[in-house]
Parts: sequence; structure tokens; C-alpha cells
Amino acid sequence: MTEAIRIFVGCSANGEDAESQGMFEYTVRKFSSMPVDITWMKLSNDPASPWYSNPKKGEGWNTRGWATPFSAFRWAIPHVCGFRGKGIYNDVDQIYCADPAELWNQKIPDGKAILAKSPNTHCVLLFDCERAKKFIVPFDQLRSREGLYRQVRNNIGGAIAPFQGNWNCLDGEKYKSLADPEIKLIHFTKVETQPHLKWAMPRLKASGRQHWNAFTLRADKPQPHAHPEVQPMVDRLWDEAQAEGYTADRYEPSADEMFGSYDAVRGGKRAA
Repeated sequence: MTEAIRIFVGCSANGEDAESQGMFEYTVRKFSSMPVDITWMKLSNDPASPWYSNPKKGEGWNTRGWATPFSAFRWAIPHVCGFRGKGIYNDVDQIYCADPAELWNQKIPDGKAILAKSPNTHCVLLFDCERAKKFIVPFDQLRSREGLYRQVRNNIGGAIAPFQGNWNCLDGEKYKSLADPEIKLIHFTKVETQPHLKWAMPRLKASGRQHWNAFTLRADKPQPHAHPEVQPMVDRLWDEAQAEGYTADRYEPSADEMFGSYDAVRGGKRAA
């Protein structure tokens, strides 16, 4: 049986990222030369889920102070994989521009457990799950102790080696053209300029919902992205993704799956 690339994607739980999820999955499967197994890491009300959180009962993930509704989940990937094999972490606000197998098949040097852009940049990671065990605290501690994931994040640099190729191109960086072959993956880092919000914000408003980052998004329309090629490229990409069946409703949670309030995230409150 052919090995599958295991990709774990941090995303919001109440459907805020549905368009972004669709474009992410479309580009992964469009470019991949190998089977792909995608896990959407979303806060869950299900006690059986590794992403379970119930702040009122003090159970599961303690999300207080997180910058996003999935900030610490990436450090649980080795545990979820049973400390066997490999796993890729991605933020949901990313699109692949090249075959993820090129990243998956890179060798992690002896003495290291992770490939990343740099020791301090953790939004795309390739884990050797067995080796990572010595660098990451036990799962029950990681999810229950407030802020413990920051210690992991701050101390993990020694386990990281750089991947080959720009698998985490931050907002276009130095590139004049997003078609530059050096770019393997594009990451839209600023929530307020993420191009999928063009469709997500009206959809959420129509259903009486808010985006999880209501702290930053004060208007119904996102701010324009700084790179002039981003929005036209994403407009075309969203049309392609929908034509292939990766529509927003495919990623909308059911009523039972809806997580509801993110009271503990960033210490703030929002409506369910």
C-alpha cells in the first residue's frame, strides 16, 4: 500500500475558514504525487477528540491566551501520530504551489526532529514524530497547563533544521511575482488581509456569526493584501477549487460540530 502524506491543519472550529480550507485542500491534492491524509485540527466539544476543550469544566485544552483557536495544536502532532512516522503541520491560511511530496521526502538530519523555515518560524513543520518525543512535553501537560506550549515553542529551536525550498513564503516576501519557482507554499500571515475573507465575512454575517478574530476585524470587509498579485491569484484559485467540488459548504460544521464560544482564546469573548 502506498504511503500517505499526513498533513495536520490548524483551523477555526465554527466555519470561519471554510473557503481557506477549500483552497488549501484543492492545492494540496492538485499538486501532490502521493496520497494525502488531511486532519483538520479544530477545537471540539467531543471528549473523545484529541482537540477537545471545555473551559467551563476545566477539561481538555486550556486555550487561555492563545493567539488563534489552534495555537498549541501543532505540538500535539507527534502524540496523535503515536510517535511513529512523520507528520506535516500547516496553518489553514496557506496554499501549496508545489508537490507536498517534495517536503515530505526531505531527510531530517541526525540529532534533529523537525524541518522548518527557521528555528523560530513554526507555521509549516515536518515532524519526525519518534524523535520529537524527547523535545515535546507529555500530551496531558501540554493541553492542560496554561501557556505551556509557549515553553515548547521557545525551546524547540535546537530540534529544528531548515527545509530545502521556500515552503513557507510569508505574504510573498521579496518576490515580485508569486509565480516564482522558488515559492513552494504561500502563507497569508495577517488575519485582517487574508484573501479568503472576501467571501467568508459576508457568509458569516448572513448566518449571524462572527469571525474568531473580531478583535482585529472591525468591518465586514478585509483590508487589501500588500502584495498586488495575491487577491487576483486567489480569486482564480477559489473559482478552480469550487469547480472541483471544494466549496465552502463542504467545510461548514454541522450544528453538533460547532464549537461555539471561544471565551478563553486571547482572553476575550465572542458570541457562540
